[in-house]
Amino acid sequence: MKFYLIFFLVFLSGCGTTAMNYQAKSMSISEAYDVMDEMVMTQHSNWKPDYFVITDKYLGWDYGSKSSGTVNAVAYNNVVFGSSSSTTKKVGERVYFYKINGVQLYDWKRKFKQWYIVSLIDENGKVIKHVLYTRSLSNAQKTVDALNVILSDRLGIK
Repeated sequence: MKFYLIFFLVFLSGCGTTAMNYQAKSMSISEAYDVMDEMVMTQHSNWKPDYFVITDKYLGWDYGSKSSGTVNAVAYNNVVFGSSSSTTKKVGERVYFYKINGVQLYDWKRKFKQWYIVSLIDENGKVIKHVLYTRSLSNAQKTVDALNVILSDRLGIK
């Protein structure tokens, strides 16, 4: 029994997310846009969107479209009868600036490897969206810096 308890505790220590203290640094607004585009679009393929946009009202992600379809065909006396149907669903996501209360950097262990997550937080302290997953602390910090500059610009916070 003691062995199983130790194994379970070691297993749990290999995963988990912890908020990190980080004081955001300043940069120009144009640099912030460039950093956000680069960081979001070059992250690991498991989390990389097909499209990312920053407008005057929201941050937007698109993960492509999902399609499904069926085809039925029957041939009888050299004549083919068939039917088909298809469904295409666009998968898009927006986070409006007025809903964002802050940006949080997290330390995350996944499969015993070190990762960092940058998340948008609402007024209740809950995560709205994880924006970046990276193995690089400096990339995560640059993303926090960029998001804070963009939020300050969009929300008029100085």
